[in-house]
Amino acid sequence: MSNPWQAVPEAPGIFRAQYKVPGTSPFSTLVDLGSDSYLIFSPGPGLENSLPDFVTANSKLLLLAPCVGHTLGISGWSAAHTNAELFAPDAIHEKITKNCGVDELQSVGALAAQMPDHVQIHVPPQNKFHEVWLSVKQSETTFWVIGDAFLHFETVDGNYIKKFLLGLYGIKPGLRLHKLFRLGLTDKQKFKEWAVTLFDSTDKQVLLPCHREIYDAKDCGEKLKQIINAMV
Repeated sequence: MSNPWQAVPEAPGIFRAQYKVPGTSPFSTLVDLGSDSYLIFSPGPGLENSLPDFVTANSKLLLLAPCVGHTLGISGWSAAHTNAELFAPDAIHEKITKNCGVDELQSVGALAAQMPDHVQIHVPPQNKFHEVWLSVKQSETTFWVIGDAFLHFETVDGNYIKKFLLGLYGIKPGLRLHKLFRLGLTDKQKFKEWAVTLFDSTDKQVLLPCHREIYDAKDCGEKLKQIINAMV
């Protein structure tokens, strides 16, 4: 059986692996931080024992649950990697402690303090899903790792009824801002003002959404800004 972790094209040190949860098949993302240290963004269930060969028992693992909907793999990863450090937004610590049986949780701020200069943690203005985003700058390209806020489905599998039901939640082919994330924003204008500046760069922008396919079109940054500005 082949290893599920696949290198991201044109992104040395970034790997993605798909996992299954009820109703969807999102991705986990691994970022090589240097010095045999690795960040796992959204550690998915079933992937904890299939890491790339360069990750060994002596490697340092930093596990990030980036939002309320990406905690299902925490128990398995914590059991398989007892020395791993676990991070999550403060607002979901209690949920993880209660539902996942772990108690050594650290803040997103503590994770940001461990990041090398080319990797940054971004905390959107208050939203009920408590998302955090990750950016990785390599040469003249910035890769954005995002949990539930942005979706990019090239196709949506299933019969007509399944596609219709998924469509009610904004899961359709194309690049879009997740309907539920948008509804969860407490101040949409504040989010707009914060988010558009992130993609206002001369760098090439590439989106690595947990849901699902990579979006690396030349106009990625402009497209993301257009979607944000069109939000009502």
